[in-house]
Amino acid sequence: MKRLIIGSLFLLLLGCGSENKTTVLKDEHKEKLPWKVSTNENGTTHILGVDIGETTFKELMHKLKLLAEPALFEAPDGKLSLEAYFGKKKFGVLEARLVAELEADETLLKKMLKEHVEKKSTPSNHWKYSLTVANTKLANDLRIWRLIYLPITDYETKQMEFFGEPEEKIQVNETAQYWLYPSRGMVLLWDTAGKEIFYYVALNDFARLRESLPMKVQVQRY
Repeated sequence: MKRLIIGSLFLLLLGCGSENKTTVLKDEHKEKLPWKVSTNENGTTHILGVDIGETTFKELMHKLKLLAEPALFEAPDGKLSLEAYFGKKKFGVLEARLVAELEADETLLKKMLKEHVEKKSTPSNHWKYSLTVANTKLANDLRIWRLIYLPITDYETKQMEFFGEPEEKIQVNETAQYWLYPSRGMVLLWDTAGKEIFYYVALNDFARLRESLPMKVQVQRY
């Protein structure tokens, strides 16, 4: 059975009403919850203190106070993507891992592929290519078009309700559904038998996100 999120958060979000300061999250902790999503006037999506669709990779590392190494990934069908993986970090009272996908055109991706330093296979049958120093510097100034939030703790149905009613649901298999929130730049994979995955993009990138959603269970490549 999927585990509950830690007790203090659970009690708070059920509206326990206690004024005891030990059970009340600080404002900055509340703002770092994965359902605290807002849309800016320019159409970017604000989550975890960053604006997806505008924030660059370098700015993201600065805001998170974490370093990550961008890498090029090649899917089995040959599609290329530029991504960076952030290991386990505490956001407020919750722990998660993050994957930032950087905006890069096909010309730049092929350039990075041609100039790669090292090639490794991954469990998901993708090839991972490490970048040269020069291309890593280029990646630092690219904007984040998609942020993926991988929670450490499994969610219960009650916790998923904190995100609100989705505007659309897409059935993936017997246990998993995508919950789509196009007006908030957010998609959730809700899986009663596995791990949840949360995706965040700018509003203008939502159609692109929807099209990219895998329709079968994926093996994590990190």
